[in-house]
Amino acid sequence: KRMTMSSTPARRYATRLQQPTQPMAVSSSRKSPSVFTLLVSVVVGGVGFYLGTIVGVSSSAGTVSLEHGSCRQELEDVTADRDRVNKELSKVWQTALDHGVTDKKLHTLLTSESGGNTKPRFPKEVKKLFTGMTLMDRNDFAATFDMGVPVDPTVAENEQVLMLYNRQAALPKSRTLANDSRLNGDIPVAQSALSATENCDYLNVILTDFKEPRAQCIAIMGQYEAFHIQKFMRLPADGGALDREAPLQLVNRGAQKNGRKSTKPPLQKHTLQYWESLAPYLVALPDILKRLEPVAKKVAGATNTVVVMVCNHGQSELLLNFVCSARSRNIDLSHVLLFATDVETKDLAESVGIAVWYDEETFGSMPKEAARQYADPKFTKMMMAKVYCVQMMAMLPFDFLFQDVDLVWFRDPLTFFHNTTHPWHHFDIYFQDDGNHALFYAPYSANTGFYYVRHNDRTQYFFNSMLLSGDLILGTHSHQIALIALLNEHASMYGLQTKILSRDDDDFPGGHHFHNRKPWMREFFKKEHDPYIFHMSWTSSKVNKIKFFEQIGQWYLDDKCASKTLAKIGGDANSCCLAEPAIKCHYRDKPSIIPCKESEPIDKGHASFW
Repeated sequence: KRMTMSSTPARRYATRLQQPTQPMAVSSSRKSPSVFTLLVSVVVGGVGFYLGTIVGVSSSAGTVSLEHGSCRQELEDVTADRDRVNKELSKVWQTALDHGVTDKKLHTLLTSESGGNTKPRFPKEVKKLFTGMTLMDRNDFAATFDMGVPVDPTVAENEQVLMLYNRQAALPKSRTLANDSRLNGDIPVAQSALSATENCDYLNVILTDFKEPRAQCIAIMGQYEAFHIQKFMRLPADGGALDREAPLQLVNRGAQKNGRKSTKPPLQKHTLQYWESLAPYLVALPDILKRLEPVAKKVAGATNTVVVMVCNHGQSELLLNFVCSARSRNIDLSHVLLFATDVETKDLAESVGIAVWYDEETFGSMPKEAARQYADPKFTKMMMAKVYCVQMMAMLPFDFLFQDVDLVWFRDPLTFFHNTTHPWHHFDIYFQDDGNHALFYAPYSANTGFYYVRHNDRTQYFFNSMLLSGDLILGTHSHQIALIALLNEHASMYGLQTKILSRDDDDFPGGHHFHNRKPWMREFFKKEHDPYIFHMSWTSSKVNKIKFFEQIGQWYLDDKCASKTLAKIGGDANSCCLAEPAIKCHYRDKPSIIPCKESEPIDKGHASFW
């Protein structure tokens, strides 16, 4: 591997300086040099030494072999000299500008020495919008400007970010990069996202799909500023799938190529139904908060943090498994506050030492039975219970972690969110990545079964707004769609800083890992990962959640306690916890800690995990 120093304008300038000067005839009538000529002389003379140094080193080094230490050192010296020259050029350039020499004249001087390329990259008709452009590394840009969204892995042909500059004052400080960005030719690549944006006072970022093979155009129009993307598609006016012969028409952001709309407004019946239950809740809320605050304060303790869960008796087996699995690892659960929606769940939780809040007036109408499947009527009602309990907590002066009961802890996740040295500590709210990056969850794909909230005005108003969106939950049968729609608006309008704990990271795995990342699950069984939690999401029923937990060795509840009230298990739920997990095979095509090759597949035709 060999590197040869390329010919640059600076090198050509220095070469000219080193050439013998021809004698000139002196005329008595010659005019005095202009200010511009003098300043140009200062420019050339001031940096001649530095430029000559580069030429001298590069000439002596010739072609540098990176295989030898001495040559590598020479290359490092060349790089250091180049950096010093760039700094001096910037200083002299600025001095010339300060003395009234126009940037255009200096630009003409330099470009005349670099091949005469003076043609601007963009025409004058869009000069107020575009002056230059650069490229930069996509990973570096995403890390430098963390917008909280789950960042897709960088792949071939999606490796860089295109930056557009609207005026010369926004161009990078590096004059070489600034000139190359605004002149017609190859698009220059910035060394880093910071160097590319060091003169940007504003930075607007557009995230757009790159995976779907669609004929997509992106238009940027100078206009009264907007913070939503206007989406047009070739969808027939009378409905139907995308038709390339149809004219482009304005559509909602959830419009799909098959003609479906991901999200529709709730119907009046949903709004009236929700108002009927919301009105008494709002009347009772001041008294509820007065009674809830001392309970929450005791649970929060010195960390000022409450772990919030909500459960009915139909899901109590999952609740008890969470408690039993945490005890098997000696994890403290004193910060957990359970919002029980029935007396049976209240009794079970108190028996195993979990703090409980139960208010019959608020939760009396909630179903006691488990939902049979995702989005059925019982599931939807329990979604409303999740809305109520987090809105109550957001009104109180505590941080809180909300989580569903279909989780196990391997480490206390609060230690992650309380780590003040972590680069993500400044965010307002954190969500586990759902893993489903469908259009209706864009751009966050937030999982509403595990999220951490820092108490402030932004998060409090967010959950108050969520409370008023209950009709959308009823209409879509999804807590998630309504919440993500609000996240988009509150991030834009109020600066709510949201961070998604990406599905491609290892600390907070869930259903996406279980169903889609089999290599990761094999590594997990070998203890090559040390996650905080495992969330059995992406699973349609309690029955399968329990079976999947049993297969991966995370079920710690004795069968004798399944679906039982406290009275029917003898008055002490602590006896339900197993010292070791109950491991059972159910489906050969799903991850399992032991071989389950003899079991039937849950999905017909799928191969064995082992």
